[in-house]
Amino acid sequence: MTGANGSAMDEPPRDEFVLQILRYFVAHPTAKDTVRGIEKWWLSKSLSSEARIKMEQHLNLLVAKGWLIGRGSPQSETIYSLNENGLAEINEFLAKGH
Repeated sequence: MTGANGSAMDEPPRDEFVLQILRYFVAHPTAKDTVRGIEKWWLSKSLSSEARIKMEQHLNLLVAKGWLIGRGSPQSETIYSLNENGLAEINEFLAKGH
């Protein structure tokens, strides 16, 4: 699959963080949280600083993809939520892994 710019980079990596986060959003479509909240409440383990940065990069990639919405303000961290318009595409992506 190629994107509008002709690259095959359209699909997110099949990374542990990406899969866990997307599965959580599919199961809880109204969920909203920050990177710290996602780490604490959604993932099955605590993360190193390096892993937390990687997870944030993946979240931002999913925002760029249009699957998540990232809302931030100068007073708070970015809050991530599901873009329900991307739900069918997310389900298709998750189904490919099985």
